[in-house]
Parts: sequence; C-alpha cells; structure tokens
Amino acid sequence: MSFTNFENTVLPDDWIVSFDKVPQAADKPAVVKRIDKGWDAVKSSLDGLGGIKLVKPNSDSLADTLITSQTHAVMFELVLTKSEFRLDVEIGNVTIKAGKVNVPSDLEDYRNFLASLNGWSNGDHNIVPDADFKKFNANNPKKPSYKDFEEMEKKSKSDVDAFRAWAKTNAKAKKAFEAVDKTAKAKSNDPARVAALKAINESLQDYYKTF
Repeated sequence: MSFTNFENTVLPDDWIVSFDKVPQAADKPAVVKRIDKGWDAVKSSLDGLGGIKLVKPNSDSLADTLITSQTHAVMFELVLTKSEFRLDVEIGNVTIKAGKVNVPSDLEDYRNFLASLNGWSNGDHNIVPDADFKKFNANNPKKPSYKDFEEMEKKSKSDVDAFRAWAKTNAKAKKAFEAVDKTAKAKSNDPARVAALKAINESLQDYYKTF
C-alpha cells in the first residue's frame, strides 16, 4: 500500500546565530566563536535523530560568507522532504548542507521514523507535530497481524470494525461476514460455522494485502 510522506521545515529560534549589526572583517574571530557555539548546541540536540549524521561546516568559511554577504545571521534549518531528512545552514542566499539521511520507504519503518521525530519535537523544534502524526496514522493504519478472525475478534473490536468496513466494498468478504454473523451462536464444529470461518479467514488474508 502506497502512502504520502509527510513534509515540513522548521527554523528554531535558538538555532539562529544572530548579530546586532552586520559583522565586519575585524569581527571575524568573535563570529567564528559564536558560530561554533551555535553549532555545538544544534549538534547536541539533533545528531542521530532519525539516523541523521551531522557534518560540521567550516566555521571560518561560514564567517567569511556572513561578512561578504552583508547579512547578520547564520540559521540552522531542519528540513523533512518526501525523500530526506536534513540540516541546512543558511546565510543570506547561501545554503550549505550539514547532514542528511534518506527517509525509509517501508510504511512501518517510516511510521517508526516519524514517531522518533515526533517524540523529539517540542516548541519551535516541532518537525512532526502531534496532530500531523495522528493524521498520518489515521490515513495509514497499521497492518493487523492476527493468525485468524477469531483471534482478531477476541483482541480488538476496532480492528474487526475496520475489517467489516472494508468488507462492505468486497463482495466475497461481505458474503463471508454474513455467514459468520449467521452462525455466530453455532457450535465450533458445526459444518456451517466451520465453512463460515474458513471463508472469513480467506477474506482476512485478502484484507491484509491492502496494507
């Protein structure tokens, strides 16, 4: 089952190294020191999250870019696209990559990946907000893993309800549910009940294939 990847970009306030005025060449040592301090804070918070491995940009070069571009801030921006999770360093119109990781292509691996980002998110570091994570899960329900319909029925009413909802769009499964409901009070060895459970379990396997 295909799914739509979540995308977002955040620029935390505490990841902006800002100067009161545009730095000049004479200010370079202080600029380098401030950039290093900002980088250390970002790295301490972010490195390893979702598998991302950060690569420190050259602070001396960043300071030169800041001075020559006549801007007053170095910004560390977190970017989540359909294909990658990365950290960008932005100075004026210049963007430098400072680490990335490709996002998983398997649904459950991707769900776990988003869960890790959601668990880390807070305040203006909110790369995967709670509401968006809940919406993703609702749009991409986790595949059930019951050995048969009877186990599903014992363990999860919500999964049975979801299975029933799907069955309304599948003639074979709809018929199987009718037989299961009709024989619900029959003994387990009743031929009609045995046949009904066999049919519903076949439809359950068809249902699993939709995930």
